[in-house]
Order: sequence, then structure tokens, then C-alpha cells
Amino acid sequence: MLEETSRKRFQIEILLRDAEAALEELDKLEDNACVYKSVGEILIKTNKQQAKAELLEKKETFDLRLKTLERQENLIKKRFENIQEEIRKFLGNTTF
Repeated sequence: MLEETSRKRFQIEILLRDAEAALEELDKLEDNACVYKSVGEILIKTNKQQAKAELLEKKETFDLRLKTLERQENLIKKRFENIQEEIRKFLGNTTF
């Protein structure tokens, strides 16, 4: 469970970095520049403002998802630590 959450977090971090890099590149363009976005296997012509708005929305979604995954990861780690402590207590009180 922890491994899967960490993997998902890593994937979202990559998508977030890609969105941030694309936004940086868009900022370098003139306002009337022709921009193409990938939709499946094809590229579709759009304008800079629309592309930027879509990327900002994706970035916000990735940010929220990343925060959620980080919280889940921390909760899983805390549960694991609590279980370890319970096992230690149990084993410490058991005589063989």
C-alpha cells in the first residue's frame, strides 16, 4: 500500500514538473503565437491563452493530488509505526 502510494506520488510529481515546464515555455512566447496541444495521437492548434489556462488547471489538479498522496503516505507510515510499536510491546510482554 505504501509502495503504491509512493509510486503514484512520483508519477504526479513528474506530471507536475512537465506542466510547470510547459507553462514556462508558454510565457516565453508572444501573446499572438500559434500553439499546438497534443490530444491523443494528434496535435490541435490553439492560442496561447487557452493553452495556458488549461495547463494552469492541470497544474492545480496535480498540486491537489500530490498533497493528497503525501497525506496518505504519511498516514500509512504512521499506521505502520503504530503496528510496529504494538508488536514490540506484545513481544516484550510475552515470555517463551
